[in-house]
Amino acid sequence: MAQTKNTYSKPKFIICFVAVVALMAGISHIFNLTPIDEEQLRAKAEQARQKETADLTTEDTVVDAGYTSETEVEDAEDIETTEEEEEADTDEEVTDSVDMALPMPDTTDMASMYVSNKVWSYPLCFPDSNSVQLAAARLNGVPPMQRRGELTQMVNQQRLSCISSSPYYVIDELTHSMPYLVPKAQMLLNTIGINFVDSLQSKGMALHLPIVTSVLRTSDDIRSLQHGNGNSVTNSCHCYGTTIDITYNRFMPLAGHTPTRYDDTLKKVLAEVLYDLRAQGRCYVKYERRQACFHLTVI
Repeated sequence: MAQTKNTYSKPKFIICFVAVVALMAGISHIFNLTPIDEEQLRAKAEQARQKETADLTTEDTVVDAGYTSETEVEDAEDIETTEEEEEADTDEEVTDSVDMALPMPDTTDMASMYVSNKVWSYPLCFPDSNSVQLAAARLNGVPPMQRRGELTQMVNQQRLSCISSSPYYVIDELTHSMPYLVPKAQMLLNTIGINFVDSLQSKGMALHLPIVTSVLRTSDDIRSLQHGNGNSVTNSCHCYGTTIDITYNRFMPLAGHTPTRYDDTLKKVLAEVLYDLRAQGRCYVKYERRQACFHLTVI
């Protein structure tokens, strides 16, 4: 049999090889990114990442601002007062600055990490105005008294209970109100104190008691209060023995006599307790920034 002649010579092989390499290089040039395009792509990716980070930061800032500052404007007749306001002008300035820009919790204090975010905005979570609370006070309270001398009859009829001493809360030094509540409101206050301590204990935090700054007022008390404070209203919920002011800037340590002041974590825990009781339909709550208190009325 005759041997077949090899048609693939060395020059032809080299030419075919070069042609294939050139073809592959052209395809690669068409479909692959050039170094400049790749650098632009990296730059665009970095810009997108920075924008996403900025958006998340802005969102967190908005949430925090809604949680710590009050933007709504209240009508004059809706503003209640406490004895704390008269001698705490300096405290109010500090309170405003604390409310407007609360410091970030210390990461070394693990107890603060256990506070939930259910109360995401104080004014929006506690919006119950004076008019709303006044209707509940009239329904559940005693008739307003003109002077303190009428108190004895109410106590003898067991329509009012003295709350001056309790293991569940502390009564502040009262100058324009008296430590008396209707029994239903007294039970609510006891529940607040118990739940507050239980919540602190479950979170591993130092135990404190809430401080009550204003309770029952007579018409004489309100007139006396109006001399030093034009914001106090004549038709106050405090006249009916159903309404309590609890400060959120001071808490009394369970073992101690010096209040803990301006503790944001304690304030949040107290807010959670009030939020739950309000959700259960047991009270109305108004967040008072100027008077630095939670103003609440039993339902």
